[in-house]
Amino acid sequence: MLDRRPAIRNLAALWLAGLLVLIAGTSPVAAGRVLTDMAGRAVALPDKVSRVGTIGAVPVLNSFVFAMGEASSIANNLPPNLGGPRWRFQYVVAPELTNRPIIQSGQGPNIEGVIEAAPDVVLTMDRTTIDLLGRSNIPVLYLSWQKPDDVKAVMRLLGELYGKQESADAYNRYFDQIIGTVARRIDGLKDEQRPRVLYANLQRMTQPHKIAEWWISKAGGRSVTDDGRVGEAFNFSTEQVLTWNPEVIIVTSEQEVADAYADARLANVSAIKNKRVYPIPMGVHVWGNRTVEQPLTILWVSKLLHPDLFSDIAIEDEVRSFYSRFFKTDLSQKDISTILSGSAGATK
Repeated sequence: MLDRRPAIRNLAALWLAGLLVLIAGTSPVAAGRVLTDMAGRAVALPDKVSRVGTIGAVPVLNSFVFAMGEASSIANNLPPNLGGPRWRFQYVVAPELTNRPIIQSGQGPNIEGVIEAAPDVVLTMDRTTIDLLGRSNIPVLYLSWQKPDDVKAVMRLLGELYGKQESADAYNRYFDQIIGTVARRIDGLKDEQRPRVLYANLQRMTQPHKIAEWWISKAGGRSVTDDGRVGEAFNFSTEQVLTWNPEVIIVTSEQEVADAYADARLANVSAIKNKRVYPIPMGVHVWGNRTVEQPLTILWVSKLLHPDLFSDIAIEDEVRSFYSRFFKTDLSQKDISTILSGSAGATK
């Protein structure tokens, strides 16, 4: 039987190329300046950017734009696989996203959606997206977040993009201020005063994000999964949890708290016996992941681990202030409670 797959792939490639030519022909960019992105690429941009597309890690990219106070500039909705109430605070900060076109299919660009959205620039952390949009006349800025401090470099670049360097500087000062405040308060703690902490998705038996090793340490804990690994995810077994015997367990959802307490195999683990299992908060993104809300993560965890050292800090007030100052959004008390309980997915 004749294999038609190569021909189909060729037709798809020609169709994509045709659409990219269409974009190039219908969306001319009046380049008035050049920015160097985080891949070292010189990118020609219009003098004023009013519409940005986000492709790839969309909630993270959106959170950067939110922190610039530019939520209304996002030209696209979340991808279909990120729909539902779990991401409700993306829409609290930027309600106009609901009516914006979808510009992402899976992890790559949806070309028809890109044409409809007509962004002045696309932001991405995915090099494939750069290649796919390379034939278009739409500038693509590559952002990178490999190390914790990279968030500040991203903010500086967005400050240049929007012509709002003072907003980027204000966020970066806040970031350094929170890290510094926590560092001073936990300075001098001995190892035995730093609780053993496990951040985990217990349903999958994995520590899902390497950055957790950083925020656990910065908050005055000792991560039991911090073995110097290079990869993002860290898989483990129930037997390994018993060996680690974490004093605090932070899980990725509210349901996992109940599941952890109900798991008879974990009954003798310190965190279970002492009722010290907590869901990670979730606002515009999960606080355990890479997000501009990371300073709030540090504060929340440090108060969780060392309540006596942080008794004067009201996390609710910090969340309210952060969203108002950087996201230009006033939260209700119910909103704040939803974020801190990690229950965004349970409430619309």
